[in-house]
Amino acid sequence: MPVGKYRGMSFPRELVDKIEEYLKVHPEMGYTSLTDFATDAIRERCRELRILVPEPARDLPSIEHFNIDENGVRILDRTIANGGSNGRIIDVYFKQDRVWCDYCQSEDCRHVKFALTIPKVQETLRQKGWKLNRQK
Repeated sequence: MPVGKYRGMSFPRELVDKIEEYLKVHPEMGYTSLTDFATDAIRERCRELRILVPEPARDLPSIEHFNIDENGVRILDRTIANGGSNGRIIDVYFKQDRVWCDYCQSEDCRHVKFALTIPKVQETLRQKGWKLNRQK
């Protein structure tokens, strides 16, 4: 039995190839590797099966904002956590009439969509004169 913090697993090549192809075509999903995707998928299934039951104090949202200014918003995405952190800080910027996720390198990802739901972000963008009728 391995002694370290991590253990390896093998997956069918056909499945791995399909997932890798999908991740290349959909960078907006925010997965930087097959390992990130597999870890997220396994955690999600474990939650569904109630193998991982959140403790009341730890039952936090998977994504939330914690800092907003006129230039952008910082978002904590707990789904992109690693062994040493509780999540990853994602910067979403307001640039030249567009909202841009630095992590996903996209205008149309889950972080941008989340940012556009925050009332303070909507207020900030309206103050800049932006039209928000196309909420992503």
